[in-house]
Amino acid sequence: MITLPPEARLNILLPNMNKALGEAIKNATPEQLETLKEGKDLKGLLTSVFQDKITSTKSDTVLLDILKNSTVFKKLGSLTDNLQSLLKELKTSPDLSPKTAVLEKFLKNIALIDTQTLKNQVTNSGVFMESKFAAALQKLPDLTQTLEQLSNVLSKSPQSEAKVLQRQILTLLENPILSTSSQNFQNALTLTDTLKKVTDNLHTLLSKSDPLYSKEVSALAQKLDQISVVQELKTTLSQLYGTLLRSSAPDTNELLDSIEKLLKNLNNAPTEALKTFTQQLKSAINEGDITKELSSLITKLSEFTNPKELVSETFLQESMADDLKSNLLSLHEELTRSSDPNAPTLLEQTDKLLTQIDYHQLISYLGASNSIYIPFAWDQLEEGSMAFKKTAGEKFYCEINLRLKEYGELNLMMALYEGNQLEIQAHTEKPELKTLIQENISQLRSLLINADLTPRSIRVFEMKETLSPLKETYTTERNGTDLGFEVKV
Repeated sequence: MITLPPEARLNILLPNMNKALGEAIKNATPEQLETLKEGKDLKGLLTSVFQDKITSTKSDTVLLDILKNSTVFKKLGSLTDNLQSLLKELKTSPDLSPKTAVLEKFLKNIALIDTQTLKNQVTNSGVFMESKFAAALQKLPDLTQTLEQLSNVLSKSPQSEAKVLQRQILTLLENPILSTSSQNFQNALTLTDTLKKVTDNLHTLLSKSDPLYSKEVSALAQKLDQISVVQELKTTLSQLYGTLLRSSAPDTNELLDSIEKLLKNLNNAPTEALKTFTQQLKSAINEGDITKELSSLITKLSEFTNPKELVSETFLQESMADDLKSNLLSLHEELTRSSDPNAPTLLEQTDKLLTQIDYHQLISYLGASNSIYIPFAWDQLEEGSMAFKKTAGEKFYCEINLRLKEYGELNLMMALYEGNQLEIQAHTEKPELKTLIQENISQLRSLLINADLTPRSIRVFEMKETLSPLKETYTTERNGTDLGFEVKV
């Protein structure tokens, strides 16, 4: 496993270090190079490969075009095949054969895949190696920000317990242990113990929420909008009055006064007064209820209770142990010093694999998505890719493009919305595959329903037919979307 000083970690994708970028620049036309010069910040472009990105600049588009159309990358072959070749050669070298164990983890058959296996393969693919470095360096700054947010939320609460907790958090923010935990395990252990106590106290605070912010009062507030019978209104206001007598919130006294006035004038049909009070009550609930904010921050705080993850080097050692790119870089370094007669061949194969990973990292950034290969074997598949994206309206799209040995090309478009509503369109190269899919649609529907998905439509076309609306929607909704990851099979 490689180890790099912190200042080197975020520069891993510099132009002179990213192999795919070097190859892309070699294949650029004079016009493309001129456009790239206008970008002026390739370092910034590459070092932010792990950051969110939803728009593309002109230079991004040019580089993406170069990468996707360059014959150099197409000639690199399958990453799975290249990895198998490397492993085969490594096993013939006694000094290098121990390296095969971790690399073999990336050659699983697709028939054996489950959710956890897929997650591990994606996480350790090497494409996210720099993201792990960034996460390690950002852990304590994120914790500090979470504690500051907690302090601000607690300041809104009228409860004395909240004020005590806020003071504890402010004291912790001033404690040097917060900044030294990334280098010292004992300090990290002490810090996490403190955080666990704070979390327990926050849960206790939530269980003692002021009556004004209880579900009971919220329900009564909603009920006031629907009441037209005087006796029912009197009962509801009386219930509210009794509940708010136990409240210590700043708005309580004013609310109690308003209820008393309403109860005295019930027979005078106080419609406008009731509307005003109802709005006053709802505003008081919304302005002072910290339950949702607190619950969210408690969940976030729980992410910092593992001391090993707070110590940067420990976190990196564990997360890098099974990372493919990390292990390939380590192997590359060892091969450059090796006197093994196979070292030059092995070095060339290792370079090819690293270039392929670098290629996916560049595609990820330039395409405003996450592009990744999945080294799973499927006998009937010649080549294929999957791409996911999410629109601002919580609608999810998935595009799957396959080239099958027997049936040629198959392109699938899927849209998921409202949680479980699914639309599917299939475009086939050969009419035989279209017929086969149509004959099995009823079985597909049953499987989807058993998986708690509702198939709203399943349509099958031949590729020579007109493009469907779903296909057009997927290809045009790019800018301004929150893209998922693209998977290369």
